[in-house]
Amino acid sequence: MNFILPYLGFILLPIAAASGWWIARRGGARTTDQRYSTLSTDYFRGLNYLINQEQDRAIDLFSRMVEEDPKMVETHLALGTLFRRQGDTSQAIHLHSNLISSETLSDEQRSLALLELGRDYMKAGLLDRAEQPFLDLIELGYHQQDAYERLVVIYQQEKEWDRAIEMLHNQHENSGNGSPVIAQFLCEKAEISRADDNSAGALDLVDRALMEDPQSVRAAMLRAEILTATGHNREAIDSYKGIEQQNASYIPNIIKPLLKLYRAEAAPEEVLNYLMNLLDNHPSTTVLLATVEQIQLMRGGPDAEQFLVEQLTRRPSVRGLERLIELNLTHAEDERAKEGLFGLQILTRQLREEKPEYQCNQCGFQAHHLHWQCPGCNRWNTIKPIVGVSGE
Repeated sequence: MNFILPYLGFILLPIAAASGWWIARRGGARTTDQRYSTLSTDYFRGLNYLINQEQDRAIDLFSRMVEEDPKMVETHLALGTLFRRQGDTSQAIHLHSNLISSETLSDEQRSLALLELGRDYMKAGLLDRAEQPFLDLIELGYHQQDAYERLVVIYQQEKEWDRAIEMLHNQHENSGNGSPVIAQFLCEKAEISRADDNSAGALDLVDRALMEDPQSVRAAMLRAEILTATGHNREAIDSYKGIEQQNASYIPNIIKPLLKLYRAEAAPEEVLNYLMNLLDNHPSTTVLLATVEQIQLMRGGPDAEQFLVEQLTRRPSVRGLERLIELNLTHAEDERAKEGLFGLQILTRQLREEKPEYQCNQCGFQAHHLHWQCPGCNRWNTIKPIVGVSGE
């Protein structure tokens, strides 16, 4: 209710003030005074209903006013908005469609009706029908930013990525800057190309995404995955490593595939040095556990266990403790000690699984897996790793 009150106030109050002049053009002075008084009273009664959250009574009043004088464009618009807010989108569509068909409207009035009609269709979930009113707005030259934004929403929901990219390019044509959202749309297209076994096309789309947004972690990850699939391991390693400069908080997401390539292409000491540098510069539990694993591969379990204990005393974490329990289980001989360790292992696993690892910085949506588009608010690039969860 609070959302609609400012909007209706701006529409209805100026109409009440101007209605005397408008009526004066249609009749005598005495009749004008009478009708002006009646209309003004009705407008303020309607506003009073809205303020008191009596929407049904407000709708009844405004409907009667429209029936008495159908040429009152602003009242049509306000009434249609009320219907839409009430969930009666069919009535809203009917009102706004009738208004658009009128030959007496100015371009500005028609544009307002088109904007409201497009919103009606979107509210009703009729995205295919919502498209045309917004395209008409762009052609008329009114409310273009609103129209572009809503067309982008429509096209991305319909997965028409080329059209969505076109609308965003048009919207930002004077800024001279790339767009992180366009980069996401190009990554969506790259995913489709990759699924169709078109690696070259996918790689081209990812490179275009990085031109739009050089900080796009998703594009860098996709690029590395495509290069890995096509046997370009060294280039894939470089692409994964570059994510450290783009956004180091995503390092835990790429450690496993990076190490798989790195261990096949480089000497063990080079891999360990890289991990130790990461641990110093961007400490996280995932990097710590990868370092422990590398030490275990190179020097054995006792050295790995000692290194892990030293690190956990400085920076405790549930996942780190879980790994320490696993290392202890490999050489525990007493059955009672093993049972105790198994119990601790179950407990730490439960503690870790209960905590979400990602959160949207716009709406607060939390998740256990990375989403490039937030399922809560549908914004792109807003879900980030939660610093501190499980030691990350």
